[in-house]
Amino acid sequence: MAEVSPKIFISYSHNDEPLKNELIKHLSILKRQGVISIWQDREISPGIEWDKQIKDNLQTADIILLLVSSDFISSEYCNGVEVKTAIERHNAGDARVIPVILRNVFWQLDHFAKLQALPTNATPVKSWTNQDDAFTDIAQGIRDVAKELITKRQQEQKLADKEAALAQYRQKVAEFAADGEISQIEAYILQEEQQRLGLTDQEADTIRAQVLEPYGRYKENLDKYRQIFTQWVEEQGYPLKGQNYPFRQHGNLHYL
Repeated sequence: MAEVSPKIFISYSHNDEPLKNELIKHLSILKRQGVISIWQDREISPGIEWDKQIKDNLQTADIILLLVSSDFISSEYCNGVEVKTAIERHNAGDARVIPVILRNVFWQLDHFAKLQALPTNATPVKSWTNQDDAFTDIAQGIRDVAKELITKRQQEQKLADKEAALAQYRQKVAEFAADGEISQIEAYILQEEQQRLGLTDQEADTIRAQVLEPYGRYKENLDKYRQIFTQWVEEQGYPLKGQNYPFRQHGNLHYL
């Protein structure tokens, strides 16, 4: 699961760092089990361009958490850079943006107001009687989103693997069918290739039929031309002369 684990980017005001750290604690079990990975700006190493690091990780995140509070709303960087990029990627379908309401503030007219927020009913964390209950609720919501994205990514990977297997098998069939036929030995090799790639009989048969179809049409035309040629020879004798030679007007017939 680790290779398909969604990456979480946490956008927050440093004034809310204690609440952010508490959220990360509640997400630790998901991180440990490989359900998610987490990036936040505290992971930027000394001497690194922090602005570039933030923007790079924003562009590669699968889930973007916006930790909403009055400090977050008033932050020019959070809203001018992080929220702006997050909403653009959300609208493009490239990331899932989740507002997490930490402290009560009027946020319902902001860029992310249309998005479903956490905790349940968008009740601010600080308004819960027990904040552990609030963070547990948030963690469960993030878990559900992460599993949804994992399932989608696994399905996409499965489809990509199937397409790659079909392409490999098609290439092998095309190599063997270069002369218009597939020998018994080549058919045996293709059967082994089919099993190695995990293709069904129907998938393999469909590809072989598609690859061999042009050769089949060519043979049909060739037989038809032979019949025409034989008929003309029988009627006019051989060699055929002048304009009576019918194959001058038919594509590849001059090869006969």
